Amino acid sequence: MTRKSGLDVKKAILKALQSESCSLRDLETKVNTNYLTIRKHCEELEYFGIIKIEKHKRNDKNGRPYTIVTLMRKTTR
Repeated sequence: MTRKSGLDVKKAILKALQSESCSLRDLETKVNTNYLTIRKHCEELEYFGIIKIEKHKRNDKNGRPYTIVTLMRKTTR
């Protein structure tokens, strides 16, 4: 079993965000990697202005905080 490279994870995140905004937990499922890895790579992509991370204090369904990730600009790939 091989590990995904950081570049592969970032590509998968951007591909998942092309159609719609997702929570970090949704990205965890779509990219098939753990939450901490997703969060780390999303923070790096946000630093470069590619995505935007919005932290919300409360989810109406369960009352827990959640984070939404949105693509800032269209990517060419």
